[in-house]
Amino acid sequence: MQTNFSTADVAKLLRVPTWRVRRLYEDGTLPEPDRIAGRRVIRGEQLPEIVDGLRRRGWLPETEVETCQ
Repeated sequence: MQTNFSTADVAKLLRVPTWRVRRLYEDGTLPEPDRIAGRRVIRGEQLPEIVDGLRRRGWLPETEVETCQ
């Protein structure tokens, strides 16, 4: 599995709109990850936190994305 992801990569992997992943960082739900050249670099081990954040908002069903945990 890939070790680092962009916001768009995570959105594509989880099959959600990119803005939903961005919003988790913009509103402080999740701490901002490191950035390279102005783009977020999301580590693979952060994926479960993103999945949990999306599920808490009702943006990701409980039954999907089992491979990320």
